[in-house]
Amino acid sequence: MIDITRAIEPGMATWPGDPPVTVEPHGAVDARVSVLGMGTHTGTHIDPPAHVIDGGATVDAIRLDALIGPCAVVEPDRLATATAARVLVRTGGDGSIGLDDARALIARGVMLVGIDSLSVEPGGDGLPVHRALLEAGVVILEGLDLHAAEPGDYTLVCLPLKIAGGDGAPARAILLEPGRKTD
Repeated sequence: MIDITRAIEPGMATWPGDPPVTVEPHGAVDARVSVLGMGTHTGTHIDPPAHVIDGGATVDAIRLDALIGPCAVVEPDRLATATAARVLVRTGGDGSIGLDDARALIARGVMLVGIDSLSVEPGGDGLPVHRALLEAGVVILEGLDLHAAEPGDYTLVCLPLKIAGGDGAPARAILLEPGRKTD
């Protein structure tokens, strides 16, 4: 089992303009309780259609079957040959997906695209990669930690927080190596 989730902690990288992470003690009497402050697109997180599409599905309404099942971890130069229903792109933490790659993945029927950087988007206005993927019903999983995952086939298990009406949600994501059982 490979944990591909980034730890949420104060000082971690966030998208420019997003709120920083805060973890403050609450002061409970008999137990330790903390107050967590952060944006919904912090660390390892899911982007549902509502992130960029008015009236799009929110994180509590996305299809869960996209988040659990066979996947492929690929390097960016192998993206064009990825045939799995779920594709995780290992860029070294600072890459993105081009619009042509996004369209090719959509044409192949991909259900989920993940990346080990803050965004699938290379930058620029209008978020065209997000829009293309999300309008096609492809779930986006960003902020992965793929340093321990060699390119290859795995089983992805990823569940976001069920935030009612959420435009995104932090998630815990793991990869099961081939032949491993979940028991």
